[in-house]
Amino acid sequence: MFLSEEIATYFILEKFIDLIDPSVILIDMSLPSLYLDAFLAVAQTQGFSSGASTLNITQSALSQRIKNLEEQLGLTLFLRTPSGAILTEQGERLLRYCQTRDSLEIELVQDLNGIKTSEISGTVRLAAYSSVLRSVIMPTLQPLLERHPQILCNFICADMNELPGLLQRNEVDFVVMDCKLDRANLETSILGQESYVLIESRTKSSGREDIFLDNDFADRATENFFKASGKKSLKYRRSYFGDCYGIIDGVALGLGKAVMPEHLVADNSQIRISKDYKHHKVDVILHYYHQPFYSRLHHSIAEVLVKKASQFL
Repeated sequence: MFLSEEIATYFILEKFIDLIDPSVILIDMSLPSLYLDAFLAVAQTQGFSSGASTLNITQSALSQRIKNLEEQLGLTLFLRTPSGAILTEQGERLLRYCQTRDSLEIELVQDLNGIKTSEISGTVRLAAYSSVLRSVIMPTLQPLLERHPQILCNFICADMNELPGLLQRNEVDFVVMDCKLDRANLETSILGQESYVLIESRTKSSGREDIFLDNDFADRATENFFKASGKKSLKYRRSYFGDCYGIIDGVALGLGKAVMPEHLVADNSQIRISKDYKHHKVDVILHYYHQPFYSRLHHSIAEVLVKKASQFL
């Protein structure tokens, strides 16, 4: 059930105030759109000068609006630093409120203009690591995106250690990781499991059997695989190939062995899966911030991923 914009905005804002500080009491629960637009411009551009340019107003006018908003809430929303405006924890929560507000406004305008309520539009912003973005996330969402051509996609392939920051800074709405983030106000769902195996070239042999290919120095897939196997750790050298597809190509060319998710190599005729080690299963976990209300787009993306992603793993 989707509430009217005024009712939904009231309850979202009320919930936002509760999350920040239960002691905060506002006589007037409304926040002027002028202030919220100013806040959103600074948050998205990470600067007062760039935010003012976005709104086509002076920097002093923008700063005054932010000051008025902070005084009305009794909160500091930005830390002013030489490198730019950094959101505080309360600012991050208000940014999520603004994004929810915008989604509700888009849906309301569609309804008012007679656009079919079954049509979903907006931009999905999702980040994931390389072994699942192309092979799992994209094909899972493809039918939904085909049915609703008004949906735009901002997909980011990032290293595992970069994903939490993308979500915290509100650069994306969803992240998919191979571990669960222990952070307040996060919703998580297990999409399935990747089954890691040891792979080697089926046709090439070049005396590089002690070299294992990883994404980068911080990649612990090989190390974790051997720990999980229960066998004595091997002594090996490491080479770095940038992403999982580069690693697979490197193994096929005989440049070393690797530990890879089985779903990426099962049909590769150039790759052999070693039978000397048992499979190591790792959860694939969807993360997003809890909101009192979700747009149709947000709800649809999460629902499809939870229900359908496992078929590609």
